[in-house]
Amino acid sequence: MADNRNINLLNNGEFTSRDVTSSNVGELRNELEIPADANVNVGGTIRQNDFALEDGAYVAYTSNAKVGGMTYYINYSE
Repeated sequence: MADNRNINLLNNGEFTSRDVTSSNVGELRNELEIPADANVNVGGTIRQNDFALEDGAYVAYTSNAKVGGMTYYINYSE
């Protein structure tokens, strides 16, 4: 049985809870079909594919292929 993690994934401007089986960013790219040229942010920092995911992680990704739009700065501190 796969080991599930619950992450908070940015979707349409808000974080939503999502169960995933990925243990790191590279696996998450495959599981969610995140483009290879997209930046994956975990906890507000761009992470490489070998970065380990933990329960409760805040994850967002952006693709460089987009034109226009807005840049969001997210404060993860409490």
